[in-house]
Amino acid sequence: MQIKPGIPVSTGVAIGPAVVLDAEDQPIPRRTIAAARVGIEKERLKQCIAASKGDVERLRDRAQETVGDLAKIFDFHLGVLSDQSLIDEIRGVIEVEHVTAEYAVYSVLRQRAQQLRQLDIPYFKERDRDIWDLERRMIGHLIGRTREEVAHLKEDAIVIAHDLTPSQTASLDKKHIKGIATDLGGRTSHTAILAHALGIPAVVGLGDVTGSVRTGELVIVDGKQGQVIIDPDAAQQFRYRQERQR
Repeated sequence: MQIKPGIPVSTGVAIGPAVVLDAEDQPIPRRTIAAARVGIEKERLKQCIAASKGDVERLRDRAQETVGDLAKIFDFHLGVLSDQSLIDEIRGVIEVEHVTAEYAVYSVLRQRAQQLRQLDIPYFKERDRDIWDLERRMIGHLIGRTREEVAHLKEDAIVIAHDLTPSQTASLDKKHIKGIATDLGGRTSHTAILAHALGIPAVVGLGDVTGSVRTGELVIVDGKQGQVIIDPDAAQQFRYRQERQR
């Protein structure tokens, strides 16, 4: 048995097998293109922005049904996708450096996320996850691979992740996802806000919980005390099952 302390962000008790998600943070290689392909890459960028906007609008509409006004957090995503200065900067990287659209998106959005992380205000520092969310969505459209969300689970589970993007958290299916535990995150992160709104017990800021849990291993998420218990003994299971009933 192992007990890991973290930050409680959504109260309640969850007991079940873990599903450990991959971090999905893969770098995009810098590939140069011929001058004749610059126009093609700019058109690919235009199409991926339109497709990404459609994704976010549908996600916002679905979230509206479950978390109400909190779905407005996706207005930030739409605002970024409509930011002409950002779009021009990405286009400029394609034109000047003669690189693929996916590398230009990766390069520019990573810089924006870094700028947010350097701000000495927790709320803005944590918005770098929104930028990362958008980056992976846009690149997914460009390379023809959309990210698999965590809404596909067919059995009850505790989601263990390095971090969850706003898109992933808003897609959570309360029917099967009983708890959340993440390495990163704080009280003002979108994972915290959405988990609380959905009524899913959650503990964030655990440091290295993804390296301590195997998929299928029994875990307990204590959203009140802010701790995750890995491979609990019989006494802990009995205690927390009673607590969950209460």
